[in-house]
Amino acid sequence: MTPRARWGLVLALGLSSGASLAEDAGTPKATSPLVDATTVVKDLGVDLRYATADNFLKKKVYPDTARCLLLPESAQRLKKAADVLRAQGYRLKVYDCYRPRAVQYQMWEIMPVPGYVANPRTGSNHNRGGAVDLTLTTLDGKEVEMPTPFDTFTRAAHHGYTGGTEASRKHREILREAMEGAGFKRNRMEWWHYDLPDARKRPVLDVPFSPP
Repeated sequence: MTPRARWGLVLALGLSSGASLAEDAGTPKATSPLVDATTVVKDLGVDLRYATADNFLKKKVYPDTARCLLLPESAQRLKKAADVLRAQGYRLKVYDCYRPRAVQYQMWEIMPVPGYVANPRTGSNHNRGGAVDLTLTTLDGKEVEMPTPFDTFTRAAHHGYTGGTEASRKHREILREAMEGAGFKRNRMEWWHYDLPDARKRPVLDVPFSPP
């Protein structure tokens, strides 16, 4: 091998090795399109009911590592609502946020009833990171009275319900005004459920609750 050929080989190996090291050190890892809402809303209360058996399915379907994940836009709108409510003496507490599509299939197996559980083939807005279920608490974290408990699928859970106590209707309206003021859209049949206005246009996701 001539000196020029030998030098070319050394240079080529060096460049190849450097490219490999750069790829190992500098290539960004794949990132989730979701954020942990507690990093955006610092005083957010979290009570993920599907990580327990205290839900309408009567079965735990979320792992212990479940977090309140949302699309960044959802989290920012939630912060806007929380800021308004805090000045009124309230905090937000979430019951459900993002839900992996794999879990949606589990829920559908338990209760394949449209209206109670969204068909995983089309997906729920929770699967898109564009929906949140929540309530109000006092500043010290005590839940306030609402027309019904979470996931009570009766007429009393509807936004148009005029029964119940005056306090429960007042709290429902305070939550509604803050969430709609932040750009969310209410679910007329569930006082606790709010969506991004264009949530149905967002992709259905199956991102795990915790990074692999």
